Amino acid sequence: MLKGEQIRKNVLLQDSVGLYIKTLKKTYRFSWDSLQKLNAYYQIKEQEQQQKWLLLRLSNQFFGLPKFRGLRIAIDPGHFAGDFSTAQIEGKYIKTTLPDSTAVEFYESSLAWATAKILADSLQKYGAEVLLTRSEHNFTAFNKTFQEIYSEYANNFMKQSKSRIRKQRPLPPNLFFRNYFKKVELLERVRKINAFQPDLTIIIHYNVDENNAPWKQTSSQNFAMAFVAGAFEAEDLQKNEEIESFIRLLCSKEIEKSAELAEKILQSHEKVADVPIVPLQNNQNFLQKYCLWTGRRGVYARNLLLCREIKGILCYGESLLQDSKQEIRKLNEKTLKIANLYTSPRVIEVGNAYWHGICSFLW
Repeated sequence: MLKGEQIRKNVLLQDSVGLYIKTLKKTYRFSWDSLQKLNAYYQIKEQEQQQKWLLLRLSNQFFGLPKFRGLRIAIDPGHFAGDFSTAQIEGKYIKTTLPDSTAVEFYESSLAWATAKILADSLQKYGAEVLLTRSEHNFTAFNKTFQEIYSEYANNFMKQSKSRIRKQRPLPPNLFFRNYFKKVELLERVRKINAFQPDLTIIIHYNVDENNAPWKQTSSQNFAMAFVAGAFEAEDLQKNEEIESFIRLLCSKEIEKSAELAEKILQSHEKVADVPIVPLQNNQNFLQKYCLWTGRRGVYARNLLLCREIKGILCYGESLLQDSKQEIRKLNEKTLKIANLYTSPRVIEVGNAYWHGICSFLW
């Protein structure tokens, strides 16, 4: 759960009284008694959830009720671009020309949303109650497009600027996204999911080979990986909300159960979607720099905002490498229509991989 010697030596201190978290501004103290009570509370919640899942299995086995009746699952399709220009603002797209002159152009947001929709439909068919954090492929978590939100911001800014002596211009879309909207939109996803109180949360992303930037050529590699909460560093415990999340994760089994779910989902990616799991010995530097291996193949603890702030069992999946020579042509095909989005049929296999992983975890 902890990454780096500094956090072990200088930030987290303990004695017979309790646990101390030392930040730049103040020191927080948590008595062992209060931590034990919190741990007992989470144990009761876990037992209740296990009993619910047992009843789910028995109801299906003996009474033929829908397989996931009563189950609540949140699905968060990564990013929000509904067109290529917005994908460029997010920096989450592939645009290149292959050696045979094939033009390639697609973006992660559409793949993630289509995958989420396929998974949601499968779960709902078997009785689950599903929350999609983005109800339409071009929506942000605020149920509006980025263009609509930016237009509102720019118009309000200009109205306020008229009353100022020194006139100012609104931030351009890329800076508005980077300096403000990116984090605000992620927090809205967190708010939606935590209000829904799901049994499981599935966060869907597609990856790239970090050593292949700027992704104008194909990579010889292809693999899936998944993230769960953890890997806190010293600078990650400076705000109240970060400390609250740390204590919750410390006293519950959210990380362990999330790693178990993530492992099942990755195994299904390997079997169903034919995507290998990232090996422990790999050349992805960010896995060594920012992550901790959980001991389960392809599953890493990483202190991402969604992993940290979403309560309960979750899997943050990175299903494949979009720039892989094995995938890039498949992802460039836009012959499958889901709702009003044309996308790659490859998302069916990935969506099914998530489905089978969830089934394996619960059953």
